Amino acid sequence: MPKQSPLLEAQKIEKNFIIKENEILHVLKNINITIYPNEIVAFIGPSGCGKSTLIRILTGLIPATKGLIFYYQKPWEGLLPKTSFVFQTFALFPWMTVEENIEAVLKAEHDSVKEMKEKTKTAISLVGLKGFEEAYPKEISGGMKQRVGIARALVTNPEILFMDEPFSELDSFTAEVLREEVLSIWSKKETNLKSILLASHDLHEVTLMADRIFVMGTHPGEILAIIENPLPKPRDDHSEEFINFKEHLHDTYGKLKPASFKNPTQEKTIGPLLPATIDQIIGLLDFLRKHKGSADIFKIGAEKHEHFDKLILILQAAELLNFVEISHRTVSLTEKGKEFLKKDGKEIFKKQLMTIPLFIKVIDLLKQAPHHSLHRNDLIRFLTNTLPFQDVNTQYLILIRWGHFGNLFDYHHTARKISLKP
Repeated sequence: MPKQSPLLEAQKIEKNFIIKENEILHVLKNINITIYPNEIVAFIGPSGCGKSTLIRILTGLIPATKGLIFYYQKPWEGLLPKTSFVFQTFALFPWMTVEENIEAVLKAEHDSVKEMKEKTKTAISLVGLKGFEEAYPKEISGGMKQRVGIARALVTNPEILFMDEPFSELDSFTAEVLREEVLSIWSKKETNLKSILLASHDLHEVTLMADRIFVMGTHPGEILAIIENPLPKPRDDHSEEFINFKEHLHDTYGKLKPASFKNPTQEKTIGPLLPATIDQIIGLLDFLRKHKGSADIFKIGAEKHEHFDKLILILQAAELLNFVEISHRTVSLTEKGKEFLKKDGKEIFKKQLMTIPLFIKVIDLLKQAPHHSLHRNDLIRFLTNTLPFQDVNTQYLILIRWGHFGNLFDYHHTARKISLKP
């Protein structure tokens, strides 16, 4: 049976951000997407691949640098009509009740009070919020807050629902329940929904929900593969077919990833540090040692019960320190990694920190500073100028913790300063 006419199309989409006067960050490259009615589409990929940026471009929340958007096969600029968005964070007004939070989005449509009440009542019923209408956000759980977010998205009766990692802030049980409820709403066709676009990093989630899966790579973000999900709905996540398809998705994702996570320009430019703790890095290295020095990425995640997206960051951090090598989906200890585990780990860690451009620059700044000391404010200012698109407080904490562990510098908690070792 041939597919219907496209609902939404993106052609040759690119997105760049200007970092400095002569520096451009390439976020998305040559993105081509066609979305049809009556399908759930998922975008998967590691942190930094541009999933969130892409769906914001598709909704019209932010413009593309290059490329065209077509809605019902006509060129379109600006916000798409008849669309709604469910965010990763709950984004509720804390001073409003559940009912008022949902009604808030209807005010722009100039509905009467009676119409707003009726639509809100229907949305509340759809997501199982009956009895919580008068509750405030501080009085309900994270799962309930996201139910409010979903109800608020559905209350306008959209044709397309965009969901940006909507379940990632929830515990696994609550996330599982909400996925099933979204699928139930979708299957009953009690709304005007024609398509759902989901950004996710959870392979189990997209196997359960998606009809088509766009696999994205990084540096810059691009579509590496489009995978059709043949499993009939509702899907049994314990079935052999489900497990086999998820493993196929694992294999495809692993094969399509670059041989290394390293940025090829890393040696020349100052890049961000990865949000992984020392314990997580050591835990990964110790796991590899116990598995004869190498292991499959997805088996590491399964055995360590580590979320895939977080695992990627830990792997990137370990690779940045040259403690592991990553080839497709296999992670192996390097000689430096083995040396770190066998000898004085802190000394090896210190040596490896001094191969990272950001640490090299900070040590250079310390050598030039009065008394070889820098206040937190000086570091924050430096990080803001050097890494304008990063969370500077996160980068500061990683810098302090890694540098202190490696004995690169002393950290004075009360004075909020770092200083070179005497």
